[in-house]
Amino acid sequence: MSEAPHLVRALRRRDLTGIVLNAMIGAGMLAAPAKVYALAGGWSFVVLAAAALALMPLILCFADLSSRFSGTGGPYLYARAALPALPAFAVGWLMWFSQAMSVATLSALFVTYLAGFVPALESGAPRYLTIGLLGAILTGIVLVGIRQSARASNVLIVLKVGFVLAFAAAGIGFVQADRLAIDSSLPTAVPFAQAMLIYLFAYSGFERGSVVAGEARDPQRDVPAALIGGVAAVTFAYAAVLLVCVGVLDSPAANDRPLAEVGRQLFGDAGAIAVSAGALAVIVGTILVITISMPRMLLALSEQDQLPRWLGHVHPRWRTPHVAIVISSLLGFGFAMASDLLTALTIATAARLTGYILCCVSLWRMSRRPDAPEPRFSLPFRGPIALFTAALFTGVLLLGATKELPALLVVLAAGLVLWAFSRRAPSPGPRNSP
Repeated sequence: MSEAPHLVRALRRRDLTGIVLNAMIGAGMLAAPAKVYALAGGWSFVVLAAAALALMPLILCFADLSSRFSGTGGPYLYARAALPALPAFAVGWLMWFSQAMSVATLSALFVTYLAGFVPALESGAPRYLTIGLLGAILTGIVLVGIRQSARASNVLIVLKVGFVLAFAAAGIGFVQADRLAIDSSLPTAVPFAQAMLIYLFAYSGFERGSVVAGEARDPQRDVPAALIGGVAAVTFAYAAVLLVCVGVLDSPAANDRPLAEVGRQLFGDAGAIAVSAGALAVIVGTILVITISMPRMLLALSEQDQLPRWLGHVHPRWRTPHVAIVISSLLGFGFAMASDLLTALTIATAARLTGYILCCVSLWRMSRRPDAPEPRFSLPFRGPIALFTAALFTGVLLLGATKELPALLVVLAAGLVLWAFSRRAPSPGPRNSP
């Protein structure tokens, strides 16, 4: 019997870093200044600092976890090794769903910026056709191979970094210090947590570098380095963009395209066009890496027999999970045609936060097990830090996304139906692993 086709290990550290950066420099940077300012006003910088501080122990927990494993699946793989089957499935399924909703969020934002050039695209059939064409192009790139996907990701991250540097350099001289002053009382807990969630949504793509670890050359060393370095770089990028938006605009919350509005105020229509063009590259890069990582989560679930085996089929020529790619893209870009930006954003963040919490619990359980996989990045006091981080993000979830919890239960129930179906289906036999 011939060996079944499997994924290839082609990703280098710079490819993983590009994926992490592409995942985080996206909608959070483009939409957050306006949405956070609407909730927190002059306290927006405090919100960003709070989100970054809250994220720090989570990143360290993921660095420890990712240094223990070399397979595909990231958060799901960690939970499967430490938790019972049901919560492990919840991690994988909700993380996959969160990425589908992220595609919806980013695709809607893509159309919003593109409509600045062609207003007819903002609604109706032209909007749907634009989203469909975007999905077809990115899905095609991801289907034909991980090397091709990594090249496209690397090109887009170069464009993104250039855009951020140019925006900050062009706008920093026009920042008015008095606009940065805090002239309102501290927001109450709920709006502050909701504002934090917007930045946590932006940061939250970091785990996509660990999802594709099964296609990395040295994942246990390279994924932790990509996570820590990527988050540090992105924090400075977010701060620079927020500084320019708040320091230049009269009403930062009045426009859903604050970066383009900065360009218009400073340099007229030419500035708005230049910023909007850069924003399109930012958005496309993030959607690309989601389209890469999203089907790998279905692959991991199928490899563990928690979803039907056929979802994990690998194409014999392209060496990609082609069935999972097509299904994920159809659903993700389909959601984009049927959901609004804020709803998709908050549901995606709530789903991903649930996964993060369970991953922290997984690390805590591993810290108490002598037979747990050895880490290459060893986090001191990992048990207490993991529990603290799980409690912290549980509080953020309950304060900022309580309305989304019933919807998440419905999504989880739908996944459990699929899991039950896959358990009843006859097994085609053991798989070959690379």
